Amino acid sequence: MKLSNLILLTIFSMAVFYMQLWDDRLVTPLYLTVLGVCVVYGTYKKDINITHIAGIILVFTGIEYAIFEAGIVNYVNPSDNKLLQGTLIYGMQILFCLLITTLLIFRVQVSRLISKSPKIELTYFDGIFHWIFMYMSVVNLLGLIENIAWSYFEWKSWTLIYDNFEGLIYIAWAVCCGAVLTMMICSAKSNGSEDQEPRLS
Repeated sequence: MKLSNLILLTIFSMAVFYMQLWDDRLVTPLYLTVLGVCVVYGTYKKDINITHIAGIILVFTGIEYAIFEAGIVNYVNPSDNKLLQGTLIYGMQILFCLLITTLLIFRVQVSRLISKSPKIELTYFDGIFHWIFMYMSVVNLLGLIENIAWSYFEWKSWTLIYDNFEGLIYIAWAVCCGAVLTMMICSAKSNGSEDQEPRLS
């Protein structure tokens, strides 16, 4: 199977699976688990690039998830102020997405600050991940604008992003999972080909 077909099949499968669950209490831990498996695999195989890419996404997505699960946003502002609450929720998600985007754009430099490994290099996949989180930043920004229109200007018909928010984010997560899983498969294939002994003619 061609690599491009493998990537598309993996992304499509993950997207369909996430859409079927449609519950952030199930999908988010599953997404974090996939990233965790990639970090463990990268560490086991000593593939520093997979480890750092998946690790950056895992750490900051995990911190964001912990903040929302702990209900910190609800403690900070009164729940009856929908404008402030929505602004904090979407604003925090935008900040995390932009932070991850920046770290992934400069991933090689960040990796070299963390590790002195000579195997750190720009991979074909480095060009994919920051676009995923840019897309998520845009979705959250549109959600923030929609929340302001809904709660401040009383435009109650503006609920397009709110009604489809999970699906829009799950698509991004599916693409992210598809890309990291494909990285693992490519890494395993390249390791397998290196391990094969050359045939004598």
